[in-house]
Amino acid sequence: MSPVARTKSSNVVEGKSYPAPLASHEDVVKDPTVFWDTLRRFHFMMTTKFMIPVIGGKELDLHILYVEVTKRGGYEKVVAEKKWREVGNIFRFSATTTSASFVLRKHYFSLLYHYEQVYFFKLQGPVFTPTVSFPASNPSWRPELALVEYSPQKN
Repeated sequence: MSPVARTKSSNVVEGKSYPAPLASHEDVVKDPTVFWDTLRRFHFMMTTKFMIPVIGGKELDLHILYVEVTKRGGYEKVVAEKKWREVGNIFRFSATTTSASFVLRKHYFSLLYHYEQVYFFKLQGPVFTPTVSFPASNPSWRPELALVEYSPQKN
C-alpha cells in the first residue's frame, strides 16, 4: 500500500474509486504497449483528461518516466529523496530546459500518480490524493517556469 494511503496527509476523493488493474506492474514495465493501453484505459475509467506532454519539442515518454520513478520507489519517495533531477537526466533534455525537474514532477503527478497507486502499489478502493503536491512555500516551485505544450491523444 502506498505510504500516502496510510497517512493523515492524504484526502479521499469523494465518490471515486480506483479501477482494478488490467495487467501486472511487471508487464507494464516490461512492455510499452501494455503500459500505453492500460494507461489510456485507466484515464478513461477514471474520467480524467489524458494528453501527452511535449517538452523541448519532443513528446514525453510516460512509460520511461513511470519505469524510472517506480524503480526509485514511487512518486512520494522520489519527492522525499529529491530525485527528480536524477530521473530527468534519463531524458537528456537540452540545456535550455531549465525547469525539467518541476515539469516531470507535475506531469507525473497529473498523469501517472493514481496509475502508480493501482499498478505499482496495488491500491484498491477510494482514490487518495496527497494534501500537498507542490509546496507553495518553496520558491523553487514557480509554475511560470514550466513552458510545456501538449500533443493530442493518440489512439
